[in-house]
Amino acid sequence: MRALVQTDGHGLEVVLCVFLAAFLGACGQLKPVNPLSPPTQATPEQSAERERESQPPKVVQARPNGSNPQQCLVNFDDEAALEHIYGQARSTLAFRTTRIGFGPLQMCDPSKHSDCWAYRQRCSRSDVNFDTIGHTHFHLNMEAGIECYTLPDPGDGLGRGFGKLVDFKCADVDWTKTPRVLSSHDRNQWIKIWIGSVDNHAPTYFDMESISVLPDTTIQLWFRKRDGVWWFWPELKPGTNWTLREWVRDVSEVRIRGAKSGRASSYVIGSVVVRD
Repeated sequence: MRALVQTDGHGLEVVLCVFLAAFLGACGQLKPVNPLSPPTQATPEQSAERERESQPPKVVQARPNGSNPQQCLVNFDDEAALEHIYGQARSTLAFRTTRIGFGPLQMCDPSKHSDCWAYRQRCSRSDVNFDTIGHTHFHLNMEAGIECYTLPDPGDGLGRGFGKLVDFKCADVDWTKTPRVLSSHDRNQWIKIWIGSVDNHAPTYFDMESISVLPDTTIQLWFRKRDGVWWFWPELKPGTNWTLREWVRDVSEVRIRGAKSGRASSYVIGSVVVRD
């Protein structure tokens, strides 16, 4: 039996709207997606300011000719990476960390240690590094949310951490298996992204495919090309996975920061995709 539907002008419009909604979302909520505009080249003054904040490496390794860049997703959930942060960022604080030989992890002292990291994830043939500029840490917030902060020191001498409420008690969690997102200390904090050799941590050129900016703070994104020229987008709005592959190619580093000054809020990054 065939269902009968009244299809006068208004009825047909409703039917088509319902049909489209099933595929594209609620009617009236559809908005055109504007493509990402090209980045802006930094002025000499802006470039000098970036390099005063953190000196770029003098030597960056080129990728071998004919090499096939490998894609790597960094979503801050990697167990090995979290295991190699001081205290496993159990209180969300990803302190700059170091290790001498096979000794225990310790907080970085720049006057003593040459190899430090805040979050370092091994990819197919390189390490992807996220470093903080001007702070001792950024945050790796737990996606499930923070329920309690009363866990005793688990015996490793690194202090308490966040846990889950179970029967009104703060239960232990495995911090290395707890999904995270990267959150800045405040809107003014710079975070530097770079890729290093697995063997000696020497920086190498890379591409950035995309970055996922979570609500609710807009970021600015800067990158330094092989010729030493800085380029930037002054505003990448939150709630968007931005595709950058057309422009962020063969770069020595990427830097992100909140788009506006002030300490009103932090910016949050869900994931980054790079090619080494």
